[in-house]
Amino acid sequence: MDKVGHLGSFFCLSLLTYLAFKPKWYLLTATLSIYAVFIELVQARLPYRSASVADFIADMAGIALFYFCLWSYRRYFRATKITESP
Repeated sequence: MDKVGHLGSFFCLSLLTYLAFKPKWYLLTATLSIYAVFIELVQARLPYRSASVADFIADMAGIALFYFCLWSYRRYFRATKITESP
């Protein structure tokens, strides 16, 4: 269940960052990747938490899932020729 939390958290973080700043995909991915590594390093230093490569992978999966959903959303609107309102 912890991995689902990581995936969901980074999905939401990616969505909110995208909506707020509209960064290029590689900037958002790099920034959130650095943030995920930082979180794991901090957790490694805490006695009641543990760092895990699997947590980092779940974080990256959340970012990838966000971009897959964004791609699917855009493809749907292109296919139906529905325009988004500005």
